[in-house]
Amino acid sequence: MHNLWLPVVAIVIVAGLIFGGQAYSDAQRDAHIAASISERLDSQTQANISHLKRVNKGYGVCGDYHLANVEHGHFYYNSATKRLALGIDAPLYQDNCDRVSD
Repeated sequence: MHNLWLPVVAIVIVAGLIFGGQAYSDAQRDAHIAASISERLDSQTQANISHLKRVNKGYGVCGDYHLANVEHGHFYYNSATKRLALGIDAPLYQDNCDRVSD
């Protein structure tokens, strides 16, 4: 019976590492997107991003940004190429986010 606990504990630890690593990776990606939006718009304040939707098999993210309670809009970010598109008129946004339902 004691031999059963070791594999169970190991499985729980590995699962925690996998899911914790994914959550950490998503948080890093979101922080990078927010910083990229602020940089693109020459703002000193960090952009807030919301309504995130994964597209292109998880390689792209569509969402909304809000900057200093003044400027807001939509964005598309491709995590593979690190390309950022701001606004619904941007070709990358239209190609990837227009057909995403709310």
